[in-house]
Amino acid sequence: MITFSNIVSQWSTSTPNVRTMQEADHEDILDISQNGQLDSLGSLKDRIAEGVFKACPGKRQIPIEVMYQGNGANLYAAYSSSPAYYLYQAERWIMQTYATEMASLITDRSSIIELGSGSLEKTQVLLQAVAHAPQIVDGIDYYALDINRKALVKSLASLPALKTIKCHGLFGTYNDGLHHVAKLQRRSDVEQVPLVFMWLGSGIENLTVEGAIGMVKSIADVMVDGDMILVGMDGWTSDTTIDAAYEPADKLVLNTLMNANEILGQTVFDMSKFVYSTQVNRLEGRNECCCMASEAVELNYQGKTVGMERGEKILVVPSYKYTDEQVIDMVKATGCLEVVRRFGTPDDAEIHYGIWMWRKTTRATISPK
Repeated sequence: MITFSNIVSQWSTSTPNVRTMQEADHEDILDISQNGQLDSLGSLKDRIAEGVFKACPGKRQIPIEVMYQGNGANLYAAYSSSPAYYLYQAERWIMQTYATEMASLITDRSSIIELGSGSLEKTQVLLQAVAHAPQIVDGIDYYALDINRKALVKSLASLPALKTIKCHGLFGTYNDGLHHVAKLQRRSDVEQVPLVFMWLGSGIENLTVEGAIGMVKSIADVMVDGDMILVGMDGWTSDTTIDAAYEPADKLVLNTLMNANEILGQTVFDMSKFVYSTQVNRLEGRNECCCMASEAVELNYQGKTVGMERGEKILVVPSYKYTDEQVIDMVKATGCLEVVRRFGTPDDAEIHYGIWMWRKTTRATISPK
C-alpha cells in the first residue's frame, strides 16, 4: 500500500514541473485545481460581473477570493499584524498556549491539511509541537492549500526543518482540496491515514451561515470516524472593538478593485472614485468591509453599464460572528461531528475568539465525486 505522500512523489516524478516540496526546495507546488490551473478561480470574471452588474444597489459584492490575488497576500499579512486586529492576536496566543495539547490529540502517521494556509506563522507553532509530540514516531504529512501560488511558495520556504514532518504545497481552492482528498480515498492502493483539517484565520466567517454549514458538511464528507477539524471562529464583542479591528484593512480591501480590473482585463473600477468603508451589521450578524463610491460613477464591462450613486457600496469582506450556541448548532447540523474542545483566550468575555476542535463520529460516504 502507498500513502498520500507517496502519491505526491509519484506524480512528481511523472510530471516534470511538479516535485515534492523537499525536492523542489519549495519552488514548485502541486497543482490540484480541477482544470489544471487556477483559471481565475473557476470563472472569477463571471462571478465579478454577476456580483457587480447583475446585483441590485445595496447588494453588489466582489468575491473575497479576488482580494487575495496579486499583492493581496502581502497586504493581508501587513494588515493582520496590526495590534488592533484582535482575531489574529487571539489566534496566535491560543496556538502558542495550547499547541502542545492540540498536538497530543493528533495520532501518528496523520495527514494535516490546512485550508487557506497563508503565511504559516501560526501554523509553525503547531507543527513544531507535533514534531516533538511523543506519540509521533513514523511521522506526519502536512499539506498547505492556498489559492495564491507565490504566497504558497514563500510560506513553505519559510518553514524550518521539522523532525518527523514532511511538508507539501497544494495549489487550489477549498473545493479542489476536498476533491483531491476524496479522489485519493477512493483509490484501493492508497493507505488510508487519519486526517486533521485546519481552517484557521477565521476563514469560515467570510461565508454566509448557510455556506459555512455547507462547507463544514463537505469537509466532514471526506472524513471517517476519528478524523478531526481545527476551526478558528470569532464571536461578538463591542462595536468599538470590531470597528478598530477592521479599520486598518483599507489598503487590502481597496486593492481588490485593482485585482478585479486585472482579472476582467480592463479598467472597470476607477480607483480614485472609491474609498474604504467598514461597519458592524448586527441585523445580518456580521461586519462588512466595502469599497464605497466617493462620487457618482458609471461602470462598464462587455457592453453592460451600471451606475453607482455616491455612498453606494460594494461588499468585499463579510465577517460573520458566532455565539457558542450557534457554533454548536452548526456542528449538530452536520449530523456526524462532535465538539472535542474549544480553546479560548484569557479575556474570553471581552474578545470571544476561539479555536474549536471537532471530531467525526459517524462514517459517511466519500464525496465529492
